[in-house]
Amino acid sequence: MAITSINNDKGVFPTNTELTKSVDGEGKDSFKKTLGGFISEVNDLQSKANESIENFATGKVENVHEVMIAMSKAEISFKFMMEARNKLIETYKEVMRMQM
Repeated sequence: MAITSINNDKGVFPTNTELTKSVDGEGKDSFKKTLGGFISEVNDLQSKANESIENFATGKVENVHEVMIAMSKAEISFKFMMEARNKLIETYKEVMRMQM
């Protein structure tokens, strides 16, 4: 049995070219774009999970597994985003303490 990719999109992590642009200085707002991309991806997964729940509740979808998978994807991506946010805030506070 072959293992297939769940998400055929670009994915959560930046590519090597995106990382190179941010290091080279060519992509000055690449951090902003990357962060915005993460947030929009999490929002899309939340929307898909809500749509899946509505479809299940109205009887359009009878497969509970698909609904649970969509909900799990949304939950995991939201938790990842919150942990990344917390790390960014901790880092910012640490940098502010170093400057004093």
